Amino acid sequence: MLADAIAAERFRLSRDRTALFWGFGFMPLVAMLFSMAGDVFVRIVLRRGMPGETTVDLANRAMGAVAGASGPVTALFLLIGAAAIFAGDYRWETWRLITPRNSRTNLLAAKLIVFAEVAAWSLLLTAFTAVLAGLFGSVIDHGRLVAPPDGSAFPGHFAGVFVITWLEVLLIGVLAGLVGILTRSTMGAVIAGLVVVFVQSTLAATMQATTWKSLAIPAYGGRILKAFVAAPDEVRPEAGPAGLALVLLLVWLVVLACGAVALFRRQDLTKE
Repeated sequence: MLADAIAAERFRLSRDRTALFWGFGFMPLVAMLFSMAGDVFVRIVLRRGMPGETTVDLANRAMGAVAGASGPVTALFLLIGAAAIFAGDYRWETWRLITPRNSRTNLLAAKLIVFAEVAAWSLLLTAFTAVLAGLFGSVIDHGRLVAPPDGSAFPGHFAGVFVITWLEVLLIGVLAGLVGILTRSTMGAVIAGLVVVFVQSTLAATMQATTWKSLAIPAYGGRILKAFVAAPDEVRPEAGPAGLALVLLLVWLVVLACGAVALFRRQDLTKE
């Protein structure tokens, strides 16, 4: 039954091209265009007549783009996509047609799984567009491409940053799901979710001491985790704060997901 719900949710999202584009494809493409425009500006205005060879590290560009994919601006568009997935049935009043065909737990779990899948694809698109932008910059600036040295730990660093950013994005989606269920509104999920993301990002920027309270802020904990996994072995910070940050991030995910499921199972959907 869960497999049927997942297949149905995938099909429905594949037909909602507006939500797919704005929620998961827009920001990677815009980031690529801005990067290309910046490279053109630097080439024409700042580096005109300047000698010297430039280098372009595509690997680090891709990792940096993925690491920044959970920021407040990107979160706005992720919330749009998440709201379409989790709260779209309230808008179109289709819950009363769907709930007799499957359990509520399966229906909501399917939405969570599909969001997780499309979020991962969005992060891969972010990395790919960052590489394309880097190639463009190397062409117009006659830059030399450099790669991680043989035996480099970059694949592990990239995988770690990717997974952590993916968990942060999942947290944004689960938050949108909980608020969407609570308000029965796509707009409510976007606005409330954006407020929460902005507040916690602002708090994370003001944190100086690494304590369990600061690590409980997802944006700050994610930053500590990324710094830990991306650092070279010889300068890697202590594992204790990073481990606690990972635990707290997973706790947030579980608590919000369980809260959304519990609320949805008790909700009156006779009019939706």
